[in-house]
Amino acid sequence: MLGHLIGPDIVEMIQHRQFAELRRALATFSPATVADIFADMSAQDVAIVFRILPRALAADIFEYMPLEAQEALIHSLGREEVAGILNEMTPDDRTALLEELPGAVTQKLIALLSPEDRSIATQLLGYPAESIGRRMTPDYVAVRQEWTVAQVLEHVRHVGRDKETLNVIYVVDDKGVLLDDIRLREIILAYPETQVVDLMNRQFVALRAD
Repeated sequence: MLGHLIGPDIVEMIQHRQFAELRRALATFSPATVADIFADMSAQDVAIVFRILPRALAADIFEYMPLEAQEALIHSLGREEVAGILNEMTPDDRTALLEELPGAVTQKLIALLSPEDRSIATQLLGYPAESIGRRMTPDYVAVRQEWTVAQVLEHVRHVGRDKETLNVIYVVDDKGVLLDDIRLREIILAYPETQVVDLMNRQFVALRAD
């Protein structure tokens, strides 16, 4: 519905090359709303808009688009634009896209990823289809049980900006084995000198990746 109302205005702005105004206007909507607007626009016009959007915003919008629209957009964009979107996507959403595409297309897209993201994508796609491994994200904050709350909060400030989830902090041992999960609220409310181990109850839910 929203696309029918706003889509024609966007197309008119494209025709008049009002790209700066269009960029500012779309930034006022949520990524989900913009994806809804794009549903009523041609793939060519959507591709034009994607080229003028900030890369991070474009990736957020892309994740809300239906698979068919994502595929059409990939074919409409150039190699550099596609690489930018894929590298900004969250690992689990990117995996959901890659596993639905033909094998040859998936391999081409994986080649566009940064070395770090390529490694993550290959790892997640290595799990069986429909498994938890295909849906999990490596973008979480992990801490050690001997750390203090002050150390945890400093670590969150340092790495949290790039993580997909921050509401839960995961406690792991030196081999990366999960020991517990603690809500960030509990950590924030604890005294800085409190050790993580003192906040643990070792009651958590975990699923096998396969």
